[in-house]
Amino acid sequence: MHAPSKFKKAFMAQLLLSLRAAGQASKSMGIRERRDAVRLSSDVAMAMASAARARAAPRSAAWARALVARHAAERRNEALMRRIMGGAGYEMAAAAARSRKGERSRRIVRRSRRVCSGAGRKRRSSLTASGCSAMAAARRMVRARLQVLRSLVPGGEGLRGFSLLTETLDYVVCLRTQVELMQCLCKGSRPQLG
Repeated sequence: MHAPSKFKKAFMAQLLLSLRAAGQASKSMGIRERRDAVRLSSDVAMAMASAARARAAPRSAAWARALVARHAAERRNEALMRRIMGGAGYEMAAAAARSRKGERSRRIVRRSRRVCSGAGRKRRSSLTASGCSAMAAARRMVRARLQVLRSLVPGGEGLRGFSLLTETLDYVVCLRTQVELMQCLCKGSRPQLG
């Protein structure tokens, strides 16, 4: 699956603006700071292009908001993000990062209450022992793999089932586009935008 050319164009335009903003302070940066600035610029450009695409077509971009909020939560990124996103954009991302922490805490408390009270336990039907244990093992394996997937996708902690898979697919397509565009920039060739 490939990203549409409109997304690639928007991403490339935002990436070039972000890299230009990051490059303004490059003389005072070391190698690590430059690497982190390029990574931050690329992630923010990808998220902003995806968020713009999500506004144009009715669909979610939870990973984009979570990715920007994750970067905004780190104090060392504040100056660069203010240059890339502008003051108002950064303030919105920082506010989202602060609200995500509270939301996650409430979710953990609700889950612990449910576990402690014993609510949510289902009665087992009278299946054969081998069939029941095989189904239970399959469920455990699926749950474990979904948990790994939730940890890989920004904002995936709060997603369930189909929405997690949809966000993952969108995130992977955008990451692939990011890699293609960054490789073109490194080689000095023109990216194929359409």
